[in-house]
Formats: sequence, structure tokens, C-alpha cells
Amino acid sequence: MNKEWDFLLSKFRSLGGIAENVCQKEGKLGRGIFSINPKLRSRIFTPSKLMIKKKDICLEDNHLCIKKDKEYSQEIRDFFSYYQDNFSWGRGGNKATESFEYGLNILSPDLKKSIKNNFLVDIEERHQGDWKNVLKKQFLNARVFKFGQDPFIVPVLELVNHEENAFPFIKNSNGISTPNYSPRESELTHVYGYSSSIKRVFNYGFFCKDPIVFSLPFNLTFKDSKLNFICKGLDLKDDRIKYKSTDSQIIVDGIPIASIHKPSFIKTYFEHLCELTNLQKFSQEIFSKIVSFNYSRRQQILVDLQSLDNYSSRIISQAISYELDSISHV
Repeated sequence: MNKEWDFLLSKFRSLGGIAENVCQKEGKLGRGIFSINPKLRSRIFTPSKLMIKKKDICLEDNHLCIKKDKEYSQEIRDFFSYYQDNFSWGRGGNKATESFEYGLNILSPDLKKSIKNNFLVDIEERHQGDWKNVLKKQFLNARVFKFGQDPFIVPVLELVNHEENAFPFIKNSNGISTPNYSPRESELTHVYGYSSSIKRVFNYGFFCKDPIVFSLPFNLTFKDSKLNFICKGLDLKDDRIKYKSTDSQIIVDGIPIASIHKPSFIKTYFEHLCELTNLQKFSQEIFSKIVSFNYSRRQQILVDLQSLDNYSSRIISQAISYELDSISHV
């Protein structure tokens, strides 16, 4: 592995990449990136010319490579193929993706329907088409970085693991870099993006303790009123309240309902939502109903998962259990 790693970094650097004081080894998050010398700063920077558009990648004989009709130099094509074969897709990424997707595929029709209705993940649609292309699509979707208007695969930087309390990666017009950490003994990590734990499981295939729990979709009708309060069940990327209001219904994109780290934020957010929608007098009643609904619905899905024992069902259950614990502290 050392020879392969050294060869990868030599090609990476020759093509404009920066890899300072870094090595790859096993850690608590799996294979990750660590400092060689913990007294020195570590950094990875992948220039934009080495970032490959997701739509330009194909699967040939179970190898990920750049499509022949796309305009990339042969040197970049060779580098990308070597990287995928030895450090990404071919280094266990394909098998890990297949393990997770197969576990989803064998869920019962009723459980798939429940996951679609509550977590907004349509497994049947996700698995349409040739199985190898399904795996390629999900593998790439879990690894893309948004750069400009397009999703890209970002070699080498992609090897840095996600951690919920880490800093975000740094983007500029020339490429993407690891966070500007001081020298450290621990693994180099960054935040992949804002998400709930359960959505991260379906999007990335791993579980972590993300700080916010969001409501599942619901349609709440008030007594003695024709007003419907509807939540789409989306994860929110920031603290902006996104809603539409008419005389007959209020529709919100998403509602944060629990946070172990910031419980006061949850209460403040919901109170402000009720102020905006003229529901102040119902705020406590509504919130209690929403929390109760979310807790009971997650409990039922967890019970339905108990008859299964595979990688997918275990990490889905782990995420749901974590969210239940967070909700129980509200």
C-alpha cells in the first residue's frame, strides 16, 4: 500500500495537486487520512483540472473510467483510472456500495413503502435499471462535491472522512482543499454537508450522530377548523423558515424537532414559525403532537426492521434509535 500511495501522490502532485504530510491508514471511521508527522500541518488540495464531472464517468468491465468522448488529457485519464482501481471504487468502494444497496433491495414491499412515505427515499425507483449501473450511480452520488453548477468526483480529497463536528472543506475558484487545521495527531476530517442522521444513511451508506433531527412528513388538521398544517419532511440546510400560507393550509418544507446539543434552538425555531403563520396560541399543542407523531412513527419502523439482520438494516436501525433518543430529550 505504501508504494501505491507514494505513486498516487507523485502523479497527483505532478498534475498540480497538493498533498502535504498525509498518509492513509485505518482509524475509528474506517480507512482515512492522517498526518505523517503530527507536529506539522497537513493539507490536501485537488485542483479543478483533476476534478471529474460525474456525468463524464462510465463503468467498463467493472472499472470506473472517464468516457472516451470527453475532453481530458491521457495523463488525467490514466491518473483517474489508477486512483479508482486502487483507492476508491476498486479498493472496496464497489463492494461496500453493493452490500448496502442489496440490503435495501431485499426489504419487504411494506417496509420499502414506509421508508418512501416517511424518509422520502424511493428504493424501487433507486434500483431501476441494470444493477451494475445502479451501484455506479449510488457510489458516485455518495462521493460527489458540488463545484459551480455541476457535481464532481474529487480524487484524493474524497478519501477524507466525514465527521459531524469537523470544519467544512474549503472551496475557491481553483479547486477544493481540506480545512485549515493546526497540526494534529487525530485523523483529518471534514463535514460532507448538512443532513439528518437517517438521511445520511440513505445518501452515504454510513451512520453518524448528526446534531439535528427533522420531522417526518405529516398533515395535521385542527379541530373546529378547515386549516391544514402540512410538513414536507425535508432536511433543512440552514435556519431559514421556508413556508407557504393560505386561508386553508400552511405548508412548510421541514421542521427541526430535536437537538441534543442545541435544545433551545428547536423551541425558538418553532415559536418563530408559529408567529409567522399566526399559530401562536396553538404552538405548544402543535409541537407536542408533532413530536409524539415522529416518535411513534419511528418506533414502528424500528420494530419492522427487527426481523432483518444485514448491514443496511443495522445502520438504518442505528440511525432511527439515535433519533428516537434525541426526540426523547425534547
